[in-house]
Amino acid sequence: MSTNSLPYGQNAWIFLNEDEPPHTNYHSPDSCYQSLINNKVYNDVNMLGLAFFEVTNAAQGSTIKIGDASHPGGLHNQDYLNFILRDARQVNPSVKFLATMVYSGNSTLASIFKPGGNPTTEATNFANNLVNYLQANGMNGLDIDWEGDVSTQMTQAQFKILFSTIRAVFDQQTTKYYLSFTPAWPTPTIDYPTVNEAFDFVTPQFYDGMPLSSFLSKGIAPEKIGYGAQFEPGNAAPNSSAQQVASEVTEGFTANGKQYTYQDVFMWRFNSGNFQFEQAQFMILSQLLQPSTSAIFNDAPIINAAGNPAISKITLRSGDVLNAIQTQNTGFGPYNTGTQNNNTGVFTLPQHGGNGGQEQQFELPQNDPIVAVSGYTGLWYGWHCVLQISFTSKSGTTYGPYGTMSGAATRIAFEQKAAPGQSLVAFNGTSIVVPMAGGEHSAIISGINAVFAKPSSETQLVTDALNA
Repeated sequence: MSTNSLPYGQNAWIFLNEDEPPHTNYHSPDSCYQSLINNKVYNDVNMLGLAFFEVTNAAQGSTIKIGDASHPGGLHNQDYLNFILRDARQVNPSVKFLATMVYSGNSTLASIFKPGGNPTTEATNFANNLVNYLQANGMNGLDIDWEGDVSTQMTQAQFKILFSTIRAVFDQQTTKYYLSFTPAWPTPTIDYPTVNEAFDFVTPQFYDGMPLSSFLSKGIAPEKIGYGAQFEPGNAAPNSSAQQVASEVTEGFTANGKQYTYQDVFMWRFNSGNFQFEQAQFMILSQLLQPSTSAIFNDAPIINAAGNPAISKITLRSGDVLNAIQTQNTGFGPYNTGTQNNNTGVFTLPQHGGNGGQEQQFELPQNDPIVAVSGYTGLWYGWHCVLQISFTSKSGTTYGPYGTMSGAATRIAFEQKAAPGQSLVAFNGTSIVVPMAGGEHSAIISGINAVFAKPSSETQLVTDALNA
């Protein structure tokens, strides 16, 4: 994925050491890794940072390897790396992979430089070995997580030598290789002119609480800056939702009296303890930052990634016909918990359709979900569309109808019902742009299908408690 507003796209990390839910492994049907494949989350990723790589000895100098960790079923991080390189590319052939370097311990980039060694030779050997590794493994660049031990053990002079050398060797290749810098905070060991000259983009970890001004004041070029995001609970400065991140990224920032756009969004990460919330918010963020030009919409993959939480609010726009529809789904932890540590995850899906008609909305109790959707389709001034829609809850409560059907030439009734144990979780359908009064144009809903599913296990426990 690439957007005009984000030259380096929407990116995310995976921490290979971790399995979620606990006791699963990569191949478990309910694992965070299979969710990335089944829900095609990888389709929304431009660059995938794989963490964490370590420095290791090579025949000549140093190179990189993925860190060692074991997983259930006798698997290891190297297996996970191989699986992700294969599976992510099958979902999204254009995805690029960055080797994210470890920031703590004795195997950081600082260990390239040995006492009494020649720093230029050490940096050159590493850069050449690095390119060989990336080529052999089908990877596309190096990502530097700048914090912890590496940020204190590497000197400013070594910083300049190493990253200038990597840039030079990268630029000698016929294939483009990327160098990404993701600092948690400014440090005296950073050589800022080298940052601006050597790195393609710089994505501060804003979720650690350090403001943008702290990085700009040190001399990082504004045109290099990306936006570091995080949807994990309990962080010092968490991002609350895809909407909040999209608002900040779309607004951009001002430096030296000039307006700038962010170069990328980099999100930590796809496989935390609330991976369902993270993955779903990432997918919503993609739709907000790169609105689809297609007439087709489908919220089912996002909501499935979130664990099929129940709809808690529906917002519609209607007049003669159904102009637009939007849902808010609320699930309960742990895997879809939001950033506030309350075991609740709220997912606000993008609006489908246009801004014609009048806005109306209704909220749904968790113990009384929608189990039937009905209405009429037909011709309205020559356009085939959804004329009217109504909703029926499990208790028999009816919401609607929405749409007066005024001006309709034909009316065809429809009704979609949930199977036992299921409820409405999402919609898919189509929209069409039609001329409006005054010469303007707006989208209306031309077709709609209800997506019914069993609620997630956590939601079901809450529903059972409310019904008790």
